[in-house]
Amino acid sequence: MIPTLHALLLDFDGLLADYDHPRHLRHLAEAAGCAPAQIDTLLRGEGLELAHARGELDGGALLQALNARLGSQLSADDWRAARTHASAPRHDTLALLQRLRADVRVAVLTNNGPLSAAAIAALLPGTEVLCSAALGVRKPDPRIYLAATEKLGSAPARTLFIDHLFRHVQGARAAGLHADTAHHTQSLRRVLRRYRLLD
Repeated sequence: MIPTLHALLLDFDGLLADYDHPRHLRHLAEAAGCAPAQIDTLLRGEGLELAHARGELDGGALLQALNARLGSQLSADDWRAARTHASAPRHDTLALLQRLRADVRVAVLTNNGPLSAAAIAALLPGTEVLCSAALGVRKPDPRIYLAATEKLGSAPARTLFIDHLFRHVQGARAAGLHADTAHHTQSLRRVLRRYRLLD
């Protein structure tokens, strides 16, 4: 028997929006006056982006590291603009969320640092965004789901998590949450109906 759920945690990239990483790199490179490959080498090759997503580097420290290596003046606004341009919200999926039961608390759970989380929050006004950097752990570690449910004030057994990656779903299930995959509006609608979350 499916219990009455109190909270819904949703992935962002790959579920609520399509993310174009090369486009993100191009916009950052234009702002920095360098080649996208240079940005990519620093962010992924040297692990700066992962450190930011883990909470080991805050936004200021990440930008300082990039600017020191590139001789640039990248700002938080530059990062948010690049992340926004690289993110295409799935409007039909977001429209579906307007049909959720009014008593269900909704939040996004994303493996990102605060710079990208701020851009995601701006794309989803009124929706709480919980990022791995702030929670101190990344999906699919079960601890991130427990930290997220605590933030939402909902028991794991009363929370549903939906992601487009099955390994993240497995981590949520290990933490005691209800969890399932969805890749588009139709599959998300099926999951939400199964758990009786739509009005």
